[in-house]
Amino acid sequence: MKIIIDGSMYSSAPSGGVYRYFNELIPRLSRFPEAEIKIFAQKDPSGIPKGENIKIANDVLPTGIWLPEGKIKQFLRARKQEIKSFLVKKQFSGLIDSVYHATYYTPSPWKSLPEVVTVHDMISELFEETFHLPHVKTLREAKAQSLKSATRVIAISERTKKDLQDIYNIPPSQIDVIYHGVDHQFFSEKPCSDFKNEVLSKHKLSTPYFLYVGGRLHHKNFKRFLVAFSQSKVSKDYRLAVAGAPWNEDERELIKKLAISDRIIRTEHLNEKALSVAYQNAEALALPSYYEGFGLPLIEAMAAGCPVIASNTGPFPELAEGSALFFDPKDESQMSKALESILETKTREALVSRGLEQARKFSWDTSAKKHMETYQKALSS
Repeated sequence: MKIIIDGSMYSSAPSGGVYRYFNELIPRLSRFPEAEIKIFAQKDPSGIPKGENIKIANDVLPTGIWLPEGKIKQFLRARKQEIKSFLVKKQFSGLIDSVYHATYYTPSPWKSLPEVVTVHDMISELFEETFHLPHVKTLREAKAQSLKSATRVIAISERTKKDLQDIYNIPPSQIDVIYHGVDHQFFSEKPCSDFKNEVLSKHKLSTPYFLYVGGRLHHKNFKRFLVAFSQSKVSKDYRLAVAGAPWNEDERELIKKLAISDRIIRTEHLNEKALSVAYQNAEALALPSYYEGFGLPLIEAMAAGCPVIASNTGPFPELAEGSALFFDPKDESQMSKALESILETKTREALVSRGLEQARKFSWDTSAKKHMETYQKALSS
């Protein structure tokens, strides 16, 4: 079986959850004796996994990423896609027993091949305040077209599957729910004391802290969580460590207004080794999002023995199955109470124990096996 993967994501978004997903998946797929992985990507892509059964063809055309969004860029993008399709067809011959899987809703150059598309979330469809943004419009159009031509659809949670049925009217029989995995040994293994101290010192995590990881867009509910933290009793003795991008103007003003500048630690994006240390030494991981497609930090934190407080919406209750402390993401008082309750010894110990057990249900090897089953279904359709 040839699994043809469009690698555009490796140039457009070489970080984040989608990047992690394919980097965990591709090497495991290549280990199946019947699988041959073929990836075509933008010029000079970085981070694409290498392997004996992985063939990579680079796109020699310019990306044009520097052009502003508009009619000219849309026209050039369409022409490039036509040229790219022609070149890719020449590079990848012998497409018998082949299936196409796009990394991020890129049209297939081979209309006769079965297509598999992974839907990571429905954020662009569920939050009306973003509908006017050009990149959101482009994403929604690409996703709709990709779903229209898809033979099989992979949803990364049952919640995403339900949203696909409700919004796009995708038949449930066409959707396979395949969870992400977690490297249990990596996140649970205790680092040597020198490395641990180095990470904690570098990122100013030597004092007791709660941890927030990732983006802070509208659906992440970060500003409301800041308010809840400022109102909680824990803000007197604990800090909130925020790993991610620099503050924007609105965030700076809110932090100043709440008078918690000295209680917040903002650090850069953490690599996986540093992230593992951050999880293991945090009082808890906070996930206040209104919505997510999955939530890798949730299962990573559980695997690291870090208790989790999370919204009672989206896929979090589905993934945690009672292994986290939940709150209403629109209720600051509930968030504050969760921050306080997670410090209670019995509550904390119970959640850590259940979290470690729950995290073992998520395996990248199992995920890869189920992807192979989906590809086979697509070929048999």
